Amino acid sequence: MSGSSLASITNQRLDAARRLLLQSQDVENDWMSESLESSALFQLRSGLNGLLQEVKTSYSLQGTLDIDALIESCHDKGISVPVLIELSQLKDSGQSWLTQLFTAFSAVLLCQVGQVGNASYSAGTELIGRGTDAGASTKFILNSLTELVLRFREDAAEY
Repeated sequence: MSGSSLASITNQRLDAARRLLLQSQDVENDWMSESLESSALFQLRSGLNGLLQEVKTSYSLQGTLDIDALIESCHDKGISVPVLIELSQLKDSGQSWLTQLFTAFSAVLLCQVGQVGNASYSAGTELIGRGTDAGASTKFILNSLTELVLRFREDAAEY
């Protein structure tokens, strides 16, 4: 699979998330807004995996599509990949958009959508949105992930 094909797949996932969020804001789809936002979360998680696949292919890394596994592969090769370092820092931060994506995705995957809006997380966790913010937190995740993908591609194009 070529790099442009991987980029195209990632773009499709991010665009699908954007479209689902737009649909969730439509008054006619009000009864489906939670479902559409949940679907957008799945597309965003898939978009993150698409980015990780792009990084893995670009740098000929080994391992699964896991941030820690790819960083380990970087260490084995003696290279540093800025986008993976940034993702690792975001993952380790309890209040980042990436942590929010992982938390919301897990809640939806485990059918605990009602718990996204409640204080079921650890007491010290501050979420950007709690699932009742009309998609604002999911849109923030989308924008943040899109920005990261574009920066990665810009940096990769320089080499």
